[in-house]
Amino acid sequence: MKLYDVSQLPVLEDGKIVGLLDESDLLLAAVDDASRFQQPVETAMTTRLRTVAVRTPIRNLLPMFDAGLVPIVTDGDEFVGLVTRIDLINHLRRRVKLHEASAAAPRLVVWAGLW
Repeated sequence: MKLYDVSQLPVLEDGKIVGLLDESDLLLAAVDDASRFQQPVETAMTTRLRTVAVRTPIRNLLPMFDAGLVPIVTDGDEFVGLVTRIDLINHLRRRVKLHEASAAAPRLVVWAGLW
């Protein structure tokens, strides 16, 4: 997880999400017994999952974050990805930058029919 700078990992079985493993799950599982790292992931993962559709509005994700959940994006039964708080913050920052860049760009005005 550290190598790829991720704090949550989806657990998939036959392409469908069955659980989520995060840093807290690992800590709680291994704090008293390091041999837990040798056990199957299902012994440490959480199965308390909340899925959202691909086109779910951003505002609808906020209550999930407040409840300590990670929104899991699906398209029908297919796992698409998950959204973390930092993913959402980065998305909003990029959106602001794009808006600022388009507002600052010179505009080409075409005056048709004025020849």
